[in-house]
Amino acid sequence: MINSKKLGLGIMIAGPIFAAAYAVDLILDLNLVVQITALIFMLLFLGIVTWIGYTMFTEPTMSRPLPSEADLENLEAETINPPLEGEDSLRIARSTFSIVTDCSIGERTVIRDQVNLFKCKIGSDCKIESFVYIEEGVTIGDRCKIKPNVFIPTGVTIGDDVFIGPNATFTNDKHPRVIGDWELLETKVSRGVSIGAHAVILPGLKIGENAIIGAGAVVTKDIPSNTIAIGNPARVIAKNPVREKLVQ
Repeated sequence: MINSKKLGLGIMIAGPIFAAAYAVDLILDLNLVVQITALIFMLLFLGIVTWIGYTMFTEPTMSRPLPSEADLENLEAETINPPLEGEDSLRIARSTFSIVTDCSIGERTVIRDQVNLFKCKIGSDCKIESFVYIEEGVTIGDRCKIKPNVFIPTGVTIGDDVFIGPNATFTNDKHPRVIGDWELLETKVSRGVSIGAHAVILPGLKIGENAIIGAGAVVTKDIPSNTIAIGNPARVIAKNPVREKLVQ
């Protein structure tokens, strides 16, 4: 493979020499108009060649080699599973690009990078994907899956076996503002619930067991157990027979 620095150096040396030789030949053999035109083009050519050669010659070296295919195939998710220090907190081994502060995290729970977790409780065998933001006081049960870009604020309680799709958003105040008083309204998501991508859950609601919230739904009132709700505002359109059979 050609070394770009050596090639650049060769262009810087050879280019001006050939350009000058060609310009001299034109000056000696042709009339004044052609001579002036040739000089202008040669100067432009010389400038372009010198710039290309300088750019290639000063190309920065790579700080580290590119990963091989074997390295890419062997990538593993980061697992945060610190030892217990007390009843209310765990000692968190922080990752490079995550903020995990005073959280209780259950066994075998996998937390991807680029997350923000503050004083929350997460059960066992959960999967928390990248760019998830969970605030203080949130409780998440066992075997839950929370996909990327989910926001869960203070006041939300999530039961076991809950799926939350990407970009789903929970809220905890009906009248949010920058300053002044605000009212925290608690939201409860019961066991076995599935929440679709981009769904919005307004504060102070309860979603019953095994309910399904459709993608993009805006939930403005309680959703009964074993039902399917879609739309904006979300409304129940059917029972969830699959979940009912699983419960039985």
